[in-house]
Amino acid sequence: MELSVDRQFGVTIVTVAGSVDSADSGALLSFFDELIEAGQTRLVADLSRMDFIVSMGLGVFVQIYIRLRKTGGFLRLAGPQPLILQIIKITGLDRLLPLYDSVAQALE
Repeated sequence: MELSVDRQFGVTIVTVAGSVDSADSGALLSFFDELIEAGQTRLVADLSRMDFIVSMGLGVFVQIYIRLRKTGGFLRLAGPQPLILQIIKITGLDRLLPLYDSVAQALE
């Protein structure tokens, strides 16, 4: 898993590349926690370069989404590849987490 950050229009974009396995889930949560602690509460997770994610990784997105929603912030998922989109839909998370076809759409 590789993580990178960009900012556009006051929104922090976190690109998640590669696979997110059980061992990576803790690091992913810590990464998002650090951003939130630094006051960055408007987040887009760019999933266009992610090729696999386990349920624990999806759980991180749910935790961050709930945390940000309580504080008036947001987490939006953007650009998932077909396999990732299928995993999100199978788990029903597409009904909870805001999902966009691209980062550009998530920023609108």
